[in-house]
Amino acid sequence: MKEWYLTDNYKPTVTSGYESDVISDFAQSNFTDVLETAFSDAVLLYNHNLSECKEIRCVIQGNSADTYLKSMERIALFPIGTVKAGMYIFFENRYWLITGYPSSNKSYEKATVKLCQYKVKWQNSDGTIVERWVSAQSSSKYDDGLKDSNTMTLTSDSIMLLLPNDDESLTLDGKRIFIDKKNPPNKVYLVSRADSVLYDYGEDHGGMFCFITEKTELNESTDRPDLGICDYIPPTTPPEEDDKTTVLSGTITGTISGNKNLKVGFARTYTANLVNEDGNAVEWSDEFKWNIVGDIEVGLTENGNQAELLVDNEDLVDSTFFLQILNGDSVITRVEITVVGTF
Repeated sequence: MKEWYLTDNYKPTVTSGYESDVISDFAQSNFTDVLETAFSDAVLLYNHNLSECKEIRCVIQGNSADTYLKSMERIALFPIGTVKAGMYIFFENRYWLITGYPSSNKSYEKATVKLCQYKVKWQNSDGTIVERWVSAQSSSKYDDGLKDSNTMTLTSDSIMLLLPNDDESLTLDGKRIFIDKKNPPNKVYLVSRADSVLYDYGEDHGGMFCFITEKTELNESTDRPDLGICDYIPPTTPPEEDDKTTVLSGTITGTISGNKNLKVGFARTYTANLVNEDGNAVEWSDEFKWNIVGDIEVGLTENGNQAELLVDNEDLVDSTFFLQILNGDSVITRVEITVVGTF
């Protein structure tokens, strides 16, 4: 004898009397009940460039993996219509890229998520710095790490990167990028192949780009390890999120890249880009420093031309302050930042 139950939290919309009709009628409602139990997890759902965020509940499966590769991957169950491939979730203090085709069984939608290990940085055609978290894996499993030529032996490596399939990500094709946890980085890779259609799931389901990178050598005249950018060019227009007013200090001008909304409890990194009157990049030195102006307590961690900001007090939501770059007592530039909540 088969047993079943009828959820009493919702009024039925079918009265046929058949068990299959009732199961279909309450399919999504029953999954909503699961999200209110200890089996679910609260995660942050981000769009492709982390500019939009909201907290949702979902069910994360596969937390007890048996192999290394499986430990970098999870299965996530969401309410139907919630996610697309190429979005991110923030789970267990790490970013995860939604890579699988989101499919529905009429009760919930299911997708594969892969751990993001590194944030790559490059510039688009107007010099704006673009950043994306990537899911990376080796594509040279049996390479010994060396490549011989007629005159010398060079290092060799190949890494595959998965990124969201937005317009900015597509500009990564042919770029040289740093992939290195050292600070400053010195391992440079050339994006030698781009697959823009293999992981295209359509407008309703999103998708990704797959890039193959090959190890190349550092160019000390054009690469900027301090900025994390290869083949650096001075930006022709300020980044979209930068303060639009540039304050002169002698012959040096500057812009600050970073999100103007600082989420409570989450650290954000801001990057200084300085140029002289000829438009040439100015390297960060001890004469420059970061400064906070405001009536609230903001955690500031300086790392050369980068500053990490953190606000932990939820009572400070909707407060504003200024982040400045100083040259002695002179302000080079500043940006106004607003403290926002987690929802």
